[in-house]
Amino acid sequence: MAPPSAAPIEGTGESSSPPRSSAAHDELRRKIYERLVQAGKQGDSDDASFRDMLDAHFDKLPPRYLTDLSESKAEDVLLHREVLDECAHNGNQPVFRARFLKHMAVQPEWVVTSPDSETYQRLLEDLTLERIHGTDTTGSTSSPSRDSEPALLHEIIFSSLDKPKLLSRLTALLSEVGLNIQEAHVYSTTDGFCLDVFVVDGWKTQETEALIATIEDTLMRKNGAPPNSANASSSEKILELQQQLVDCEIDWSVLAVGEKITSGSSADLYRGTHSGLDVCIKILRSAHHNSPSEVEFLQQALMLRRVKHENILTFYGACTKHRKYCAIVTEYMPGGDLYEFVHKQNDVLELLLILRIAMSISKGMECLHQHNIIHRDLKTANILMGDNHVVKIADFGVARVGSQEGQMTAETGTYRWMAPEIINHKPYDHKADVFSFAIVLWELITLKVPYDNMTPLQAALGVRQGLRLEIPADVHPGLSKLIEQCWDEDPGIRPVFAEIIVQLEDILQEIQVPKGGHRRSRAKMQKKSPR
Repeated sequence: MAPPSAAPIEGTGESSSPPRSSAAHDELRRKIYERLVQAGKQGDSDDASFRDMLDAHFDKLPPRYLTDLSESKAEDVLLHREVLDECAHNGNQPVFRARFLKHMAVQPEWVVTSPDSETYQRLLEDLTLERIHGTDTTGSTSSPSRDSEPALLHEIIFSSLDKPKLLSRLTALLSEVGLNIQEAHVYSTTDGFCLDVFVVDGWKTQETEALIATIEDTLMRKNGAPPNSANASSSEKILELQQQLVDCEIDWSVLAVGEKITSGSSADLYRGTHSGLDVCIKILRSAHHNSPSEVEFLQQALMLRRVKHENILTFYGACTKHRKYCAIVTEYMPGGDLYEFVHKQNDVLELLLILRIAMSISKGMECLHQHNIIHRDLKTANILMGDNHVVKIADFGVARVGSQEGQMTAETGTYRWMAPEIINHKPYDHKADVFSFAIVLWELITLKVPYDNMTPLQAALGVRQGLRLEIPADVHPGLSKLIEQCWDEDPGIRPVFAEIIVQLEDILQEIQVPKGGHRRSRAKMQKKSPR
């Protein structure tokens, strides 16, 4: 499996700001340095050491960090550096800062750089995460009208070790505290930390000590037991999962580990061999042993073991009892992932190929749902390709067995592909995967990244307000109708995958035997940019 392309996913620090040139960034660095020196902010450092310190800070953050800065925000740089430094020297524990910004007499409008449609601007005017405790079953909020009194804007600055789905967890945390996100800037550092800056309203006073205390108390409550207790609980669960995997245990000594393919948040993926087979070996890093990450890792192995289908990645076994290594062994897919395949295309995809890929994905997903498994993170980067455009569902890292009631809660997945009910922290079921499939199908048609002119958070907030991607006008009408059904706001209207397969088969039959009896062998979709 080839390393995936750098998909724009949350947690990577995307920005909707227009890019600046390297020369402009260098000039801004100089101006920030000079402004801080003039203000006497270098402390005991000499000028050269102070400049080196600033450059080291800038160098470990993505270029968009400077894009989002201005000379007038020079002192913010020192605050951001202080927060990152405290996190790194405080046992990697999360660090929060809060400060009052200003009174807001009227609600500000969201601004998206280079919007292609007036719809974007209209839907982004009031995008805030609903307060969990103020939402009724109809989706209305019980919070008082924000026009009735001036709002207070605060800035929340957060740093921790960079982890999967961190942005999702942070937005849920702020929402539970009762804060409405007005602006978000998310960055990942080169040394594995995150720096997230949120502008929020919803806190009724200018003082911030109680705000920080409330956030920390809520975080502790959401995390549950203290670390030692959590580790003990993880150890018990790990032993239980190891027993369930005992009949597919692979001896580490029979695995030949080859080149590293890619790295994830908690595991590394290698190409290797096992009993003469070309395989992928996913190895959990030692820092995550005996932790919730290992529980999730072993649960992924159990999910893969349960399902056998030609469109689901084949599971060969797992190494769970070695004193040093914990690994999952699957088949090797030489074509890389579907995201990489789609976004390196220089020409439109044939409709026949689109239908073939969509059919394969649907059959794999139908198998998962028949086993009561909700994938929860279906996207092109989690669909792997073999020879002859064979595709298989992979990456069950956040997949879960559906609850007995048929619905689940908690925000997980990737924002650009995420169903609105998950974004809104509402109960959800297998139909959340159907919504994600609609985004994948749109991606196959347009060869574009979903909501590519928006940050992941802006995309999520737009979707919860009814924003959808624009389907090109010349898409096959049956395919267009299917996409609209699959991403309908009401999960009950979305078809199940068995019904999706029937609709795809109908379209396939229609284009292969068109009116007049002439078989059409090369039907193409017209690539068209969303307006």
